[in-house]
Amino acid sequence: MNVIFNKNRMKKLIAILLCALGVNTAAAQQAIDLKGIFQGKYRFDNIQNLVWRPNGSFYSFIRGDTIYLVEAKTGKKTVMSDLSYLQAQFPDEKLSRMPSFQWMDENRLWFPQLDILWKTGDKPIKFPHNEVIAQDLAHQLQVIEKDNAVQVLNGNYNMACLLLCPDTGTHIVLGQTVHRSEWGINEGQYFSPNGNFIAFYRMDESMVEDYPLVDVTTPIATVNMIKYPMAGRTSHQVKVGIFDVKKSFETGKTVYHYLNTDFNDGEFLTNVTFSPDEKYVYITHLNRAQNHSKLIRYDVINGQRTATLVEERDSRYVEPQARPLFLKNGNFIWQSDRDGYNHCYLYDASGKLLKQLTSGKFPVMELLGLDAKEQFLYFVTNRNAPTDSYVYCLNMKNGALQNLTPEAGSHFPNFNSDMSFFIDYFSNLTTPRRIMLRSSDGKTSRELLNSKNPYSDCNLGNVSIFSIKNKAGDDLYCRLILPLDFDSTKKYPVFLYVYGGPHSQLVTNTFMSGGVFLHYMAQQGYIVFSLDNRGTNNRGAEFEKCIHRNLGVKEVEDQMCGVNWLKSKPFVDNNHIDLDGWSYGGFMTLSLLTAYPDAFHAATCGGPVVDWSKYEVMYGERYMDTPQENPDGYEKANILNKVDKIKTPLLVIHDGQDHTVVWQNTLQLLNAAIEKGVELDYFVYPNHDHNVMGIERVHLWNKILKFHNNYLKH
Repeated sequence: MNVIFNKNRMKKLIAILLCALGVNTAAAQQAIDLKGIFQGKYRFDNIQNLVWRPNGSFYSFIRGDTIYLVEAKTGKKTVMSDLSYLQAQFPDEKLSRMPSFQWMDENRLWFPQLDILWKTGDKPIKFPHNEVIAQDLAHQLQVIEKDNAVQVLNGNYNMACLLLCPDTGTHIVLGQTVHRSEWGINEGQYFSPNGNFIAFYRMDESMVEDYPLVDVTTPIATVNMIKYPMAGRTSHQVKVGIFDVKKSFETGKTVYHYLNTDFNDGEFLTNVTFSPDEKYVYITHLNRAQNHSKLIRYDVINGQRTATLVEERDSRYVEPQARPLFLKNGNFIWQSDRDGYNHCYLYDASGKLLKQLTSGKFPVMELLGLDAKEQFLYFVTNRNAPTDSYVYCLNMKNGALQNLTPEAGSHFPNFNSDMSFFIDYFSNLTTPRRIMLRSSDGKTSRELLNSKNPYSDCNLGNVSIFSIKNKAGDDLYCRLILPLDFDSTKKYPVFLYVYGGPHSQLVTNTFMSGGVFLHYMAQQGYIVFSLDNRGTNNRGAEFEKCIHRNLGVKEVEDQMCGVNWLKSKPFVDNNHIDLDGWSYGGFMTLSLLTAYPDAFHAATCGGPVVDWSKYEVMYGERYMDTPQENPDGYEKANILNKVDKIKTPLLVIHDGQDHTVVWQNTLQLLNAAIEKGVELDYFVYPNHDHNVMGIERVHLWNKILKFHNNYLKH
C-alpha cells in the first residue's frame, strides 16, 4: 500500500497529539543554544570581503574561492582571480580558502594574514612577517612591533625598518593609544595624506602610581603592576611626535621631532589630524577639568604652534570626539554640541566661523564626508526616530536635507572614495541583515543580500520599542521582550537589564536588540525590560550632561519610572522584579538597590563602580570632577556609605584582571557588607579582564540565570 504524507496535515496532527499529552508546542521548539552562539551556529548571511576599490565606483568581494570586481552603476561583474592562482604562487601556504584582503590603491591588494602584496598584472610578493599595529596601505607603511620596539617598515625603501622613535624609557607607551582610549582615540599613529610623515603618541606613565593585578595561574601567584591614574591623583603626560618618513628612509637614520605643545593649553591631546597638504598638524587640547578645549594648529616641520582655531567651553564638560574635516580650499568642518545637539560648523582656514551647517533637535551621530565637488555633506543621524540611525545628505549651498535610507531601522553605510555610492548594512527588529548598494543621488538601489534569520528555529518572544515620560517630561525609550506564548491574563517575573551610563544606548531598532542573552531570558519565562535614562547618548547635550557631578541620581529616578510603568501592568508580577547590569550598569544596580531597597526581588551585577574615587581620571573626572572639587557628589554616589540598605538577594561578580573597574571596588564592597552584617553572594572570574568574553561567557550567563531562577521560588 502506498501512503502519501501531507506535510501540513502531519504538522497539525502532531500538534493535536502534543496538546492531548499536555506538551506545550512552543516549548518543544528549539531554545537558543548559548554555546552555539560562540561556535558559529547563529551566523548571519554575509558577503565575504565586500570592500570598495579606491578611486572609483567598483567594489569587490569573495565568493567561494574567487575574487570578483563589480561596477556599482551597472552591476557588471568580472573575475579578478581565484584561490588556485594564489596557491600556485605560494605552494608552502597550503591555502584551504581565499584569504581576506584590503586594497592599497586601485591596482594593489594586501593579504594581511599572509603578508602578501599583489599588484594586478604582476606576481604577488611576500613581505617578512611582523606584528603590524598600524598601516598606511597606500604608501606601504607599517608600524610594527619588532624586538620589543615600535618600528616603521616601508616597502618603497627595500623593506628597510627603522625605529619610529628611539626616545624610550621605563613606563613609556610609544605609538599606541593614550588617555585610556577616550575622546575617540583609537590609534597611536596617524599617517599624513601622502605618507611623508607619521604623527605618533608618546605617553609617560612613570609618575602614575602602580596598581597590582594578581596572576593566580603561575605556580606561586605573581603580581603584575599596571599604571592606573585614579580620580584626583597624578595622571600621565603625553606628547605628539612627528616621524619624517622620507628623510628617515633616505638617510637610514630615524628623523623625528616633537610638537611644541604647551601643558597649559590642555594636557589631554586628541583628534590628531594632518592638513591635506601635509604642512600642518592639528590637535584638540582638552584641560583636565574637561570643560575647555582648543583646536590648535602646528607646523609639521618645526613643530611650532601657529594658531588656535576653535575653542569650546561648557559649564559641565566638552567632549571633542571628532577630527576636523577639510575642504579643498583650506576651510574645515567642525563638530560641536554648543546649541544643544552635536552639529556641523563651517570655519575658514584661519578659524573664523562662516556658518552653522546642520541644526535641529537631532544629533549628527557620525560625519561621513563630502562628495568630490564638495556640494553635499553626508552624515548619520537619528533625526527620524531616536532609536534608529539613517544616512542623510546636506546640500551645502541651500541647506536642504535628504534622507537616503528611508527604511525604519538602523543603517550602517560604507561609502566609496568620491561618495557617489555606498553599501548600506541595514537591520531592524525584524530584519537580521540586509545589504543594499545605493547611489548618493538616489537613482541606483540594488539589493546585494537579504540574510535569513539564523534564529528562525528558535521560538522568540515578541519585541517592542516605545517611550514613557519621566518627571521632567522627557521621553524615555524602552524595550520590552515578552516570554514565549505570552498570556496577558497571567503574571510574569521581570528581568530588568540596566546600563544607563554616558555614550550608551541600549534601546535600538536593531535585530536581536539588546543582545542574545536578553532574548534567552525571555525564553526562560521572564519579561525582559530595558530603558535608556537621562545620561545616555544621542538625545542631546542636556539629556546626557544633566547627570554631571551627581551620578546615580537622575538615572535612578528615570529607571524607577520604568519600574512604576511595569508595576502598572496587570501581566507583571510586582513581587518578582529582578535587576542585572555590568560596569556602569553594575553601579546602577547597586544604586537602585540602595535607593529603593523594597522595590526589587533579586539582583546580579558585574564589575560595578562602587566608589568613583577608585575609578580612572579621564572618564571619572569628566562626569564627577575630582573628589577634592566635588566631595558631596562622590559621597552621595559611594555605595559603601549605604551598603546597609541592601535587602535584596544580590550576586556580585568581578574579574580578577580588570583593568577598567579595578577589583578593589567590590572587595571593599565585601568588607563593608561584612562590617554591616549584610549578606550577599560573590563570584570571581580570575583570568578575565572587564567582563567575561569568549565561550566562557556562557558560564556567566548560566550563573546569572540560575541565581534569578533560585529566587523565583521565594
